[in-house]
Amino acid sequence: MKKHLFSLVLGIISIINIAYGVVTFKVICSPNDYQGTGVTIYIDGTPYPMVSTNNDILYEYTYDGNPTQYYYEITGASNQNELNLFGKPREWDPSSTTTLYEIFGRPMTLGDGIIETIPRLYPPLDGYDKYSLLFQEGEVPVINVKMSNADYTELTTMQSKKDINYKIEFDLFTPYEVYHFTNTTLSFSGQGSRNQDKKPYKFDLSGDETDKANSEIFNRKEFKLRSLRYDPSYIKNKLAGDIAESLGLPIVQTALCRLYINNKSYGLYEISDLYKKKFVRRFFNPTSDSDGVVYGSLYKAVSGYACEQNLPAYLCTEKDSVIKEIYESVVPPTAENLSEKATKAEIEQKFDLDMYLKYAAMEYLICHWDGSLGNGNNYFIYIEPNDGKYHVFTYDFDITFGKYCDAKKGNTDTFVETVVEKVATTCYPTIKFPLLYTKIINNPEIKPIFNELIKNIVENLFNPTALQPRINYFFQFLKQDMYWDVFSFNIIETKTFKSGGGEDRPTVQLINSQFTGEGSYKESMMTFIKEWSEMAGKIYGATTYQANGKYGTVGGKLMALGTVKEDGTTSSELQANGANRNESYTFALLFIINIILFWIVY
Repeated sequence: MKKHLFSLVLGIISIINIAYGVVTFKVICSPNDYQGTGVTIYIDGTPYPMVSTNNDILYEYTYDGNPTQYYYEITGASNQNELNLFGKPREWDPSSTTTLYEIFGRPMTLGDGIIETIPRLYPPLDGYDKYSLLFQEGEVPVINVKMSNADYTELTTMQSKKDINYKIEFDLFTPYEVYHFTNTTLSFSGQGSRNQDKKPYKFDLSGDETDKANSEIFNRKEFKLRSLRYDPSYIKNKLAGDIAESLGLPIVQTALCRLYINNKSYGLYEISDLYKKKFVRRFFNPTSDSDGVVYGSLYKAVSGYACEQNLPAYLCTEKDSVIKEIYESVVPPTAENLSEKATKAEIEQKFDLDMYLKYAAMEYLICHWDGSLGNGNNYFIYIEPNDGKYHVFTYDFDITFGKYCDAKKGNTDTFVETVVEKVATTCYPTIKFPLLYTKIINNPEIKPIFNELIKNIVENLFNPTALQPRINYFFQFLKQDMYWDVFSFNIIETKTFKSGGGEDRPTVQLINSQFTGEGSYKESMMTFIKEWSEMAGKIYGATTYQANGKYGTVGGKLMALGTVKEDGTTSSELQANGANRNESYTFALLFIINIILFWIVY
C-alpha cells in the first residue's frame, strides 16, 4: 500500500509537470500607460517578448528551462523596467512551475509573511464567520472593466452628476486565479466623492440565479469600489474597520484593489462590502416566517438641507416623515421627553447601548467629524422587526484620523461642542446637540461607563504601540500601489464635476507623511494617533499604552475551511466562481489522476 501511495505521489507530480509542460510567467500591466508597446521579460539576463492573448492587461510567457532570476520591462519605454525600480531582479521559486499573477512594478505579490494585527478587545461576533475571501488580507486584487466604447465615451466626457447603469464585463485577478464575469451592472456609488475626477463605483453581478458562476463572487453578489479620493493614506477606513471589529461591532469588510477600465489605469481603490440585507442577516440574526426573512428596518442617516442650511440628520425632521419618526421614537415615548435620569435598564429595553457607546467612543478617538456626533451624517439605524431594539452604528471613515478635524482637544463634551460649527437657523433658532449624546451618553448612570470604555480602548488599542505595527505593514505592503495611484491620475479620463470642490491630488510626499509622523495631526495620520491618544489618555486616566486584547487579534488571514455561508450553511471551501481561465488545466489534471487511481486499484 505504501509503495502504491508513493508511486501515486510521484505519478501526480509527474502529471503536473506534463500538464503545465513549461515554466509560465504572468504579469499584469498596461504598457500604453507608460508609452510602451508591450512587455518584455528578462530571464537570467536574456529578453523574451511576452504575449497578451486577449489583448488586455495580462501578459504571459512560457519558458522551457530552469530560471533563477527575472524581471519585467515595458517594451519601447525608457527606463521602465523592474531592475531599475527594485535595484535587483525577482528570484524564481524552483519548486514552482508558474508565477502568481504578478503586477508590474510591485515587488511583493503576497503580504502573508509581513502581516501585523491589532489586539481584539471584545468577543468576536458570529457575523465575522461569514466574512468573504473577496477581502482577503495580504492580497491586492486587480479588476479590469470592459465596457462599450459608447459607454466609455459617455463616462469620460460627463461634466455633471448623473446616474449611470452600464452593462459590462470584468476580469478579477487574485494572486492565484483570474475570473471572468459578464452581464454585470456598473453604477456610481458614494455621495460627494462621485464629483471628483476619480469616481466611486458599484458592481452588481448578473441576477441570473441559474448561472451561479456568473452571479456570485466569493459569496457576494455585489460590492463597491471606494475611490479614497480624500484619504492620502488609503487605509483610514480599513484601519477604522479593524478597530470596530476589535470592539466587537458590526462592520463591512474592505480591502485595497487596483482598477483598470478598458485596459487603462484608474487607480487604487478600496473594495468594500455593502450595508444591505445580507449585512443585517450577518450581524442581527433576523427571524423568519412563512414568507421568508423578516428583516426589520435599516435607515441611512444623511445630513440634508433645510432653511438653506446643511443640517445634521438629527435635525432634518421636516424633510421626511419616516426620518422624523426615527428621531422621535428612539426611546419611547420620544427622545426629547426621555428623562435625563432614566435608568440604564430602561434605555436598554429599546436601545442597543453597548453598540452605540463603542461607536461613539470611536468617533471621538478618530475624530470622525462627519459622523453622528459631529455633522450628523454617515450612520445607520437598524430597527428590529415587531417593535424591537434600535441599533445605531457609524460608517465611512476615510475623512478621519485628523483630516479636516477642527475639534478642540478635550473630552467628549468638548468634541461634540467644537467638532463642527453649530448653526442656528430660522427653523431651529436654538442650537441643538445630538439627542443620543445629551440624553444617553450624558445620562448620570451611563457617563461613567462611557468614560471607562474610552480609557480601556486607549490603554489597550488606540495608541501607537498597538496600531503602529499594523500601519507599518500596510505601508510596506501597499506603498507601490499608493505611488501607482499617483501615477494613474495622468491616465484617468473621467472629469471633476463642477460641484466637485477641487480636492488636491495625492503626492508621494503627502502619502509618506501619513506614515512617518511628519507634520501636524491634521496632516499626518501617525501624528494624530500619537497626540490624540496621549490627550485622551490624560483626560480619562490611562496608566499604560499597550497592545493587549483578551480575545486574540484582528487582521490576520481569512481561513476558507469551515466558513459559514450567507444562507447559514457551512462551506468546506469558498469559491470565487466566475469563468476561470485555468479550468481546463484543472479538469485535465483530475482526469489523468483518476486514470492513475483506476490503474492502481485494478
